[in-house]
Amino acid sequence: MRVSFIGVCSAVIASTCLIVPSAFGSPHGQHAKPATHTTEPAHPAATGHHTAVPVPQKIAANPALVTRLQPLVPSGMTLADAAKGFKNEGQFIAALHVSHNLNIPFAKLKAEMTGSDHDSLGQAIHQLQPNADAKAAVKTAEKEAHADIKATKPAKTDTDKDDR
Repeated sequence: MRVSFIGVCSAVIASTCLIVPSAFGSPHGQHAKPATHTTEPAHPAATGHHTAVPVPQKIAANPALVTRLQPLVPSGMTLADAAKGFKNEGQFIAALHVSHNLNIPFAKLKAEMTGSDHDSLGQAIHQLQPNADAKAAVKTAEKEAHADIKATKPAKTDTDKDDR
């Protein structure tokens, strides 16, 4: 009887070790979610893994970036609504710049990029303005987006450093 009791306890412990990590989202568990392109750590030290932050929330969390982008957003559209559906903030900001630079209606550009076809920025430009130099327009817009993000990146403070 003692052997079967130990065997049962061992089986319960072994199955618990297999089930519990996957229930808590362990990256090694069977049910771990694959990483996405829009990952931003909420608090990686606290959670142990990255969580996706939607582009509208990521943009809204940076007031300086909001101020910089607001003039590029079409009237009648909020910045949050404009950002919905984009894969990452760089893609969204570059699309805003292309719309502004080439006078392409942002709603049409967004539809091409976030719709069922998920066109790249270059493909969307080519669809909407076939005579435009899409490659050059993308390069310019990506540089502008990078500059926007870099210029508005919050400075690290002493409280951001690891506690010693």
